[in-house]
Amino acid sequence: MDTSSTTHLELFRYLRTLVDTVNQGRETYPKFALVEAYWHIGRIVVETEQAGTERADYGIHLIEQLSERLTVTFGPGYSLPNIWRFKQFYLAFPILSTNGRELPNLQQHLRIELCWSHYRTLMKLKNLQERAFYLNQAADQGWTVKLTQKLIRARYYFQTALGQDQLLENPKKISAAPPPLKEVATLSLRTRLASIKKTLLERHVGYAFVAQRQFISLDGKDNWIELVFFHIILQRFVLVQPGEVGPTSSAAMTRLLDAYFTKQPSAITKPPVGLVIDLQGRVNLHTASFETGLALEEQVLIPLVISYI
Repeated sequence: MDTSSTTHLELFRYLRTLVDTVNQGRETYPKFALVEAYWHIGRIVVETEQAGTERADYGIHLIEQLSERLTVTFGPGYSLPNIWRFKQFYLAFPILSTNGRELPNLQQHLRIELCWSHYRTLMKLKNLQERAFYLNQAADQGWTVKLTQKLIRARYYFQTALGQDQLLENPKKISAAPPPLKEVATLSLRTRLASIKKTLLERHVGYAFVAQRQFISLDGKDNWIELVFFHIILQRFVLVQPGEVGPTSSAAMTRLLDAYFTKQPSAITKPPVGLVIDLQGRVNLHTASFETGLALEEQVLIPLVISYI
């Protein structure tokens, strides 16, 4: 029998068994079962193309036939453009079997918690380290497809310590550990504010500087907000005050946020958020009194620690 025909039958029988398993509820991860099927379709496409240039036309014809038969048998989702997309999936996640006569166990190499839409999103990333980062984070943290896409657009990988550590080839380029508390305590307020400003603008995505020592009247008294930013992704103002974390600073920041919301431009509909940063650089996030908190996709854009540089 022709090798290509054998390959065609092999794939079709494999898919038939896999789909039957899913339909009968015997598959623990039904969404990943489809991911497996798509990966193997991509594998067959690549192997068919690699059969030789003299058989290229026949290979294309075979793939077209495969697309038609899969569509008739399993329904939509196996159009020719999708078949080529499965090929890109296989090329983005090439997995070799330790035994050339056996198919690789994908559940040992890919994350079974993720669905096809996750993988479609991830395979567009060219940076392998970045792709691996989002792959594992999405699986470990239970990110939805929309949240994964949003964090990729926000360049979340480049904001995290893990991402920076993976990205930089020269470890000396990574900033040193924050200075000891005793040394930070000797820094002037002006120096600390300059360091906070530099860190937010240079190491975190989305922050645009607005003002320093911005005046605001609160309860009939004059107050100053040490640093004000506008976060382009969050579409919120970010108010920064240095201070120790505690009930007093929390209450003061909440009142400040409520007052600022009434004075900010009407085009900005979301209330501001506040960051109280202590001497150790720990960031305490605050929201206005009428907000219960930020959504997860917003929280990840707020740093947990600021390094005094």
